[in-house]
Amino acid sequence: MSEAQGSGARNHGARGFPAFAARRGGRARGQSYWAAQWTEAVEDVWPEEGPLRKGRSFARTGRIGPITVSPGRVAAEVYGGEETYRTRLTLTVLDDDEWDLLWEKTADRPAETETLLAGDLPEDLLEAVEDARVRMLPGYGDLDADCDCDALDHPCPHATALAYQLSWLLDTDPWLLLLIRGRTAEEAVEELKSALLLRALTGPDEPGEPVESEPEEAAPPPDTYAAVYYTHLTLPTT
Repeated sequence: MSEAQGSGARNHGARGFPAFAARRGGRARGQSYWAAQWTEAVEDVWPEEGPLRKGRSFARTGRIGPITVSPGRVAAEVYGGEETYRTRLTLTVLDDDEWDLLWEKTADRPAETETLLAGDLPEDLLEAVEDARVRMLPGYGDLDADCDCDALDHPCPHATALAYQLSWLLDTDPWLLLLIRGRTAEEAVEELKSALLLRALTGPDEPGEPVESEPEEAAPPPDTYAAVYYTHLTLPTT
């Protein structure tokens, strides 16, 4: 992928958010289910308490600028005294085949499907993610950080602070998890609808599953009118 193509992919669906004001005390981690899942995953990938503790403290200072969330990246400018640094978190974007598989596994779960189509991100979506063997939350070799500062720690406190502030954004908009992996909320819902339509048209049988045939009826006696047979095909309703 060329640099221009990569930039275009990152800018697709990019969303900007205003800077958070300084917070005196209080929790540095988001409080919602998806915020907690994100934070737990980040702390598993970066388990050293020193940089995490510094990041939690810095996240509350109000010195992180507006945040941009786009496919594969979370970015912000950070004000560190007299210097301004560019800080980025990067994650792997899912390819089209991985998204298709995720929606197939989601379609197996009527309750989660209904919740998604209603515009909410169900907690049990992680079970479909696991079935599809794709990543939604950060994992080893998947989450990385880059910052212009000269801190010895990796990740630096600016990067961990940005990760904690993303959990604050997830408190109000958990669909950002899907955007980071490459799909806007609107695209995700439309792709799920397409998966459901395809399933309705093709039927529930799995590829390669043998289909039992009905036993053939005996031919009518030669002195009777020919019988007429009708085969009824019932499509699953969506």
